[in-house]
Amino acid sequence: MKVLLSLLPLSSALLVAPQAIAHGVALNYQAQQVVKITARYDSGQPMANATVKVFAPNQPQQAVIQGATNAAGEFQFTPDQAGSWQVQVRQAGHGGNLTVPVRLDATPVSTAVQVTAAASPVSLSQYTPLQVSIMVLAVLWGAIGTACFAWSRRRVQVE
Repeated sequence: MKVLLSLLPLSSALLVAPQAIAHGVALNYQAQQVVKITARYDSGQPMANATVKVFAPNQPQQAVIQGATNAAGEFQFTPDQAGSWQVQVRQAGHGGNLTVPVRLDATPVSTAVQVTAAASPVSLSQYTPLQVSIMVLAVLWGAIGTACFAWSRRRVQVE
């Protein structure tokens, strides 16, 4: 009886094992064109965790893909239509814009694009007249406030 009880787990495992092994797997793939972007500073250091926004040719005002670069400054996306895709990479005030021409062919193509980010000079032409006026007034207000503070400290007599 003890021998039969000791063989019970082995026999039940043999009965269950063919059913567990019998599961099939179906694998499929679809070849797609992948665009790989590598973002680096002028010094060669990768732009790790930089914000990436990708704009489709038919939606230039709204980012259709958003993400971040990996530790090596790399980001990949798969375009779903032909045309000029706009890519924006930004990190801590540095960044750049890139136009990626995409042709959708039957054969998959991997395109590597290098983005070199440099500190772009600030131009007032990128701001509206209202924004420029507010900035000028803010600087003047700060200068006047600082002058008044310094002037009031001179007139106060410390006893």
